[in-house]
Amino acid sequence: MWFEDVVVGTRTDLGTYTFTAGEIIRFAAKYDPQAFHLSVKGGEDSVFGGLIASGWHTVSVWMKLVVARRAEFEDSGGMRAGVSPGFENLRWVRPVYAGMTLRYSMQTIAKVELKSRPEFGLVKSLNEARDAKDGALVMQFTGKGFMPRKPNPSAGSG
Repeated sequence: MWFEDVVVGTRTDLGTYTFTAGEIIRFAAKYDPQAFHLSVKGGEDSVFGGLIASGWHTVSVWMKLVVARRAEFEDSGGMRAGVSPGFENLRWVRPVYAGMTLRYSMQTIAKVELKSRPEFGLVKSLNEARDAKDGALVMQFTGKGFMPRKPNPSAGSG
């Protein structure tokens, strides 16, 4: 898939993921050692009233699901992976408790032609995680990724 093939408005379901207490604690011990992520007791003693996943953990799962989806497309001659110049507006709207299952998605919201790098376009996407039970929004951010443009066969002639 090339930049020109991307359709604004396209929504992709990335799948679901269930957060277990053990994974939450292991991730937190390594990357986000706050009491409410590190133990059930620490979570119970917090404003959250229970063990919750790090927001960074919820975003890391999104990345895992995106990479898996991208691999499916690449294996079938589809999407070409590009690099990202970052993201905007990351929001952790609700806590993710042990045992919760989230459904992840991404929706293309904009395409930007780059004058400084005409061989690439920039694709913006709205990325979300929602509680699989009730559909409540849990995490959201705007992602940005460079995508290669179709080669211009007339560019070399002249």
